[in-house]
Amino acid sequence: MPYCASDVAAAVRASRRRLSSHLVDLGPEQQDCRPCAACMSIGESLAHLVSDDRAALEAMTTGPEPDYAAFDEPERDTDALRANLETSHDQLGDAIERDLAASPMEVEISAHASPVKLDAVAVIRCSEDYYLAGQVAFIRLATDPAWNNSKASCDG
Repeated sequence: MPYCASDVAAAVRASRRRLSSHLVDLGPEQQDCRPCAACMSIGESLAHLVSDDRAALEAMTTGPEPDYAAFDEPERDTDALRANLETSHDQLGDAIERDLAASPMEVEISAHASPVKLDAVAVIRCSEDYYLAGQVAFIRLATDPAWNNSKASCDG
């Protein structure tokens, strides 16, 4: 079977599951930690992803690049952000499968101020998740050197 929109959605969902595995048993001291000025806190990272999911959904459904500031997520409570993130990500994945299911991989949609082909959406969305998973891992290790995410399942 050829690569299709449901494969794009599956890749995007897999990268978010990997990020989520880094958030298991997160301590309160880790949520707002910023080990260096260039690093977002975990709460800031989650809020960024909620905003990014919402903006990506808007761009995908309306065509033009959205005003990203309109999607800023004010919430900073990590538990609430995780719930918001699950909702925003489910909506995005569902829209990819539903709205683009019949689209060829060559169809162009708006992503980060540029039209990109549908197959590139997986790369763009996944890279964001993996980048921020790295930030979360950096914070986890900086605050708990014994933390070992290799025990967490990539599928869980």
